Amino acid sequence: MMTFKAYLKKEFIEGIRQYKYIALATGIILFSILDPVMLKLLPSFISNKIPANIINQLFEFKPKDALANYIKDLFQIGTLFIIFTAAGSINEEIYSQKIVFPFSKGANKSQIVLAKYLHFEIAICLLLLVGLFFNQYYANLLFEGQKITVSDIVPVYFLLCIYYLFVISLTLLLSSFTKKNISAGILACTASYSTALFSQFEKLKKFSPYNLILLTSNFGSQDVKTTLVTTILLTLIFLVTTVFRFNSLEVN
Repeated sequence: MMTFKAYLKKEFIEGIRQYKYIALATGIILFSILDPVMLKLLPSFISNKIPANIINQLFEFKPKDALANYIKDLFQIGTLFIIFTAAGSINEEIYSQKIVFPFSKGANKSQIVLAKYLHFEIAICLLLLVGLFFNQYYANLLFEGQKITVSDIVPVYFLLCIYYLFVISLTLLLSSFTKKNISAGILACTASYSTALFSQFEKLKKFSPYNLILLTSNFGSQDVKTTLVTTILLTLIFLVTTVFRFNSLEVN
């Protein structure tokens, strides 16, 4: 247990030294503030090209529209920051030859994978919480209409956390099969964005992790059980496979 805590502490220290938290915060929090502001300014940007009465009809945003836009940008752009921050986690340990295994103290390779996963889990869940409350504040401040409440935020937060924990487990798995960060990042991005394709088919939609993003955008939790079970199951499979893969590799 002490060794696991030491690995976890190492991950947090490396996260600070390698500016991983700044990258994650940029991808998660920046758009939570920018999106409401950009939506508010959008009509004025095009006011010279479209009559005012049409602008008012086309761009009548409410607070929940700003939150839905933030969730969409989080998936499209924030996912890139999260994946490429985690893409080198496993392959760097294998090929940098800097890792130390104090076997006499009960250390094993699986603790490294679990420490990395837990480290990203804590960081992303905390940043998502901050990002959603920033977005709620600015969306309610800038737009008229039904305000976003904490009860609106809670299910959105829960589903986003589940989705991004799936993304992290996928990224760690692909990182264990590649030598370069960029390779792991590109593969993880391709796989993550491909989940959106499955949602285009009605019969496959509920089995796609991307359905969690759709449900949060629509502020609905109906028929979420199948998607949740599938996503959590995939996350566990990816984590267990990563542990087996890491254990099977020879680390000098």
